Amino acid sequence: MNQYNRLLDPKKDLGKYSGTLAIYLFIMTMVGLIWGALFRMVLFGSLRKDPSKVLEKMDVWAGVPYFIAIAIGLFLFNAYRKKALFKFDLKRKGRKMTLPVFFIFLAFLGFSQVFASIMTQVIERMFETIGLHSSSTDIGNSIERSWTMLLYAGFLGPVTEEFFFRGAGLRGLERYGKVFAIAMTAILFGLFHANFDQLFFASIIGLGFGYIAFEYSIWWAIFYHIFNNFVISQGLFYVAHHVDDGLANWLQIGVLAIGSIVILVVLATKWTDIKAYIQVNKPQPGVFQRSLASFWFWFFVLFTIFMSILPYVVPIFRLAYLKG
Repeated sequence: MNQYNRLLDPKKDLGKYSGTLAIYLFIMTMVGLIWGALFRMVLFGSLRKDPSKVLEKMDVWAGVPYFIAIAIGLFLFNAYRKKALFKFDLKRKGRKMTLPVFFIFLAFLGFSQVFASIMTQVIERMFETIGLHSSSTDIGNSIERSWTMLLYAGFLGPVTEEFFFRGAGLRGLERYGKVFAIAMTAILFGLFHANFDQLFFASIIGLGFGYIAFEYSIWWAIFYHIFNNFVISQGLFYVAHHVDDGLANWLQIGVLAIGSIVILVVLATKWTDIKAYIQVNKPQPGVFQRSLASFWFWFFVLFTIFMSILPYVVPIFRLAYLKG
C-alpha cells in the first residue's frame, strides 16, 4: 500500500484520544481546585486559632484530589476504549523479558534524566534572557512532606498513567503502526504534565515505555514507571537533601552517567536493529500528515503549553499588581 486505509481515519482517532486526555486534564484541575477550596474552608474553621497549621494539613492530604481524579479517569478511558481497557488492552503480552534488556531499560531512565535536564536548562536560559522566571515549587519537597503525594507520585500515578497512555492510547492508535502509536502517545504524555521540567523527560521515557508495552508487556512499563518515580526521582531527591553535598553530587552524577554511557553504547551498537524496527513498524504514508489535522490534538498541545508557560508569567503579573 502507498497510503493508509481510507476506511480508517488517524485524524479522528488521534483527535478522540487527545480530546479524552483534555477532558481528563480538566477534571484533574477542577477536582484539585474544588478540593483545595473546600479543604481550606474546613481547616480554617477547625484551626482558626492556629492558621499556620492549615497549609501543613493541606500538604499532608495534597494527593487526595489526584486519587479522586484517577478514579474518574479509569471510567473515562475505559469508555473511550469501549470497555476494552480492562478486557483487552491490559492483557496483551509480547516476548519474555531478558536480563540484558531489563538492565538496559534501567540505564535508559538515567540517560533520559540527563538529556531532559539539559533541554530543560536550555529552556530556562531562554526564558531568563527575556526576564521570565518560573514560580513553580519543587514537587520533591511536596512529596517528602505528604504521604498521599508520595503514594500518588510513586505508585498510583505511574500505574494509572500507563493504563491511560500505554494501555488505552497505545492500543487505540495501534492500527496505524507501532511507531505512530509510540511517538504520538509519547508526545502527548510529555505535554500532559504541563510543565517544562517534565515535558522532555516524560516524552523521552514515553518512547521507551511504549516500546516496552508493545514488545513485552504494559506491566513492565508500569514497573519501570514506578521504579523511576519512586526509586530514581525520589531517591535522588532524598540523597540530595539528606546526605553530604559532595557525596550526594557524586552519587547522582554516577547513576546518571552510567545510564547515559550504557544507552550511548547500545545506540551505537544496535543502530541497525533500531532502524530496522522503525522500518518494519512505521505508519503508511499520509498517516502523520492526516493525524496532525486534528483540532483536538492541537487544542491539547496549545492548552498544555499555555499551562507550562503560566508559572513564568505569573510572577510578572503579581509584581505589576503589587506595584499598582
